[in-house]
Amino acid sequence: MDTNSWKGHVNGILYGIQFDRTLDDTVVTRVATGVTDGRYPGDRAETLDALTQALRHPGPLNDQIETHHSEESVRVFLSQLSTALAARA
Repeated sequence: MDTNSWKGHVNGILYGIQFDRTLDDTVVTRVATGVTDGRYPGDRAETLDALTQALRHPGPLNDQIETHHSEESVRVFLSQLSTALAARA
């Protein structure tokens, strides 16, 4: 998956969480359910691949969809989301 592909998935997820005050387990569960229910582009496997690529990326992930969440918070959230999606296999 190239950068443009995974970046689109990540931006879609960031768009969906931009107004959440905290990125807690409730938000992880909501987004994971949204992915498995088809409310985000791509299926669960494609999203997992995108998250894997994103988390390996050394640059910023929060640079196109601005949120009030720090880069570190976004990375922790995406890692937790990846774990939650993997558990739904």
